[in-house]
Amino acid sequence: MNFSGMLKAFLFLLLFLSSCTPSKKTERSDVSANSTNTIFFFVFKISKNSVQGKNAIELVSKTPAAGKIKKEDQDQTNFQNSLNIDLFEEDSLIKRVVIEHPLFKHVEYADSNNALASKFIELDKADFFLRLQITERSTMIRISEKLQNKNLQELTIIKL
Repeated sequence: MNFSGMLKAFLFLLLFLSSCTPSKKTERSDVSANSTNTIFFFVFKISKNSVQGKNAIELVSKTPAAGKIKKEDQDQTNFQNSLNIDLFEEDSLIKRVVIEHPLFKHVEYADSNNALASKFIELDKADFFLRLQITERSTMIRISEKLQNKNLQELTIIKL
């Protein structure tokens, strides 16, 4: 084998070995609610409750994970029907997230003439998902609903 052939073989071997490094081991540590970089993933169930005169919200699950949510801008907060999620530290509101109300859906479909049409559908129950950056000073989450032509109404408070 000549010198250039040996050099090519050596470079190929070097490239191969450098690209085949062992992957980093990730250790899963238990995340406490007191961690400053903790994201909580919440799953809620919302349903109509005509007896109480307001919709009922139930917390289905709450899962912590290490991490930090990147700065995010809310694109649209001008919904006809919305849920306001308020995060408090002690008695101070530190963050408000506005999402489209899960019981009121705007759907588009093709009608009988194959023209695009849209309509609003009101559901009896629905699940929705929320993620929030929680700190050790976070004390509670308040969820309120704003329905079209009605005042803001508190649905639930979740102590953290």
